[in-house]
Amino acid sequence: MTTFIRIDKLLLVGCLCSTLSAQSSDSVADLVNMDLTVDVRIFTVLAALNAAGFNFETPGREMSQVRQALRQELQQTDPDLLERLQTFYNGHRQGSDRGADQVAYISLALLLSGPPDFQLTVKAEDLPGDAWQVLGFENLVQEFYQKAGIASLWQRYQPAYTDELTAYRPVLREMIQQTLQYFRIPPRFVLDRKIILLPDLLNAKTIVNARSLDRVYYIVVGPTDNAAENHHQLQHGYLHFLIDPLVEKFGLLLLEHGDLLELAQRQPQLQEQFRNKYFLLVAESLIESVLLQLHKPEDLNREVANLFRQGYIFVPYFLRGLTRYEQTEQISFPSYVENLFQDMQPSQIEEDAKTIAALEDELKMEQAKQADNQRRFQEEVDQRNRLSSLLNQAAILLSNSEYQAASERLASLLEEDPENGNAYFYLAQIASQRAQYEQAFQHYSRAAGSPGVPDWVRAWSLLRIGNYHAFQAQFGEARISFDQVLEMEGDLQGAKEETQKSLEQLP
Repeated sequence: MTTFIRIDKLLLVGCLCSTLSAQSSDSVADLVNMDLTVDVRIFTVLAALNAAGFNFETPGREMSQVRQALRQELQQTDPDLLERLQTFYNGHRQGSDRGADQVAYISLALLLSGPPDFQLTVKAEDLPGDAWQVLGFENLVQEFYQKAGIASLWQRYQPAYTDELTAYRPVLREMIQQTLQYFRIPPRFVLDRKIILLPDLLNAKTIVNARSLDRVYYIVVGPTDNAAENHHQLQHGYLHFLIDPLVEKFGLLLLEHGDLLELAQRQPQLQEQFRNKYFLLVAESLIESVLLQLHKPEDLNREVANLFRQGYIFVPYFLRGLTRYEQTEQISFPSYVENLFQDMQPSQIEEDAKTIAALEDELKMEQAKQADNQRRFQEEVDQRNRLSSLLNQAAILLSNSEYQAASERLASLLEEDPENGNAYFYLAQIASQRAQYEQAFQHYSRAAGSPGVPDWVRAWSLLRIGNYHAFQAQFGEARISFDQVLEMEGDLQGAKEETQKSLEQLP
């Protein structure tokens, strides 16, 4: 018998569709098909899993405080039992993906009876594939519950789980309102299906596991710093609750095109759990299409292509249909779906496959172009950094009167950037120190005429050029250079004051 500790039913407030718009929010019925609960089975199995060595955490996140505290307490558990737990866990690892390990144990936990027995509630041969992979762990869980004192630990940690549910309540309310508004349906009482949301504070942050067992939809949410982070995944689970019955109801219409499963199976990223699951692929395709309409991605074409390659081959067709649906006003989503399934033609889906292939070619070209632009940008950044470093080195050497070494750095700089005005300015200073005035004049002239040099470099270069003309008794040319400096604005680092003095000394 499944054991839950009942916490609350989710209350919906607000107007959900046009038929309810005139009613007050208080008159909207409770959504009795969604229960927010906590579950000692999830707590016990995940506690055992953590004790066994499961330490995966979402990159960039820190383990929840509950998880950290409980892991510390579990170190006092019987060493022999801990060793056997670790041996089982290490022997049933799911490859190199440590984050995938927890999925099978969540499935197993949902198929166990409550404490203290933790017995399978289904025959072993009826277990889902992932839970079957860790069959036998339930025997260790039973012993672990007793020896680790889980009953006492659960009593102490349960309030934290209840608080987690409180954080999810407004997020779920907003998500369900948004979904029902899109479907144009009110909250409704469903006799044969139920959603149960369970917190799991001993898992990695933002992990969401969804399971459907005997028409009960379980959504097991890992700890989160902000419940709204999981809005998308929660909505995915809720859409299954609404859409699965429609796929089941119109199954005969869909079976007419069952051969399309072969096209889905040819997709390179199809997950094993969807292989040979035609109705599930239809449902997932419709769910992903609705999510795309509700939450527009930055690059719709790329997202559609990715989904198609994952086997959701009906997404392009459903997106076109949903666009038409949104342009109507009266028909509800469940009513519209019948026409959507009825009008489906294999030729349309096969044509979509060709369109996706062409789109991928365009995306690859665009990606290659972006990669090339990024490479060139990085090369430009690296060159700027390299040239800046050479210029700084030359400035330091110049200040230490190491003229030859400074000249070598500047020569290297000019090999890569022949028009670098700053380099010519420093070369001019070196030439002046060596009494090579003609060469200095040429370098100052290059510096003054180079684009991009700081104003103070241009001003001092013009001043030196003017002084050179004055020394050559070319007073008209000198005055032209001096006047250019005096017309300049901003911080010229003393160049304007020195220019005024030079100008006053002209005959």
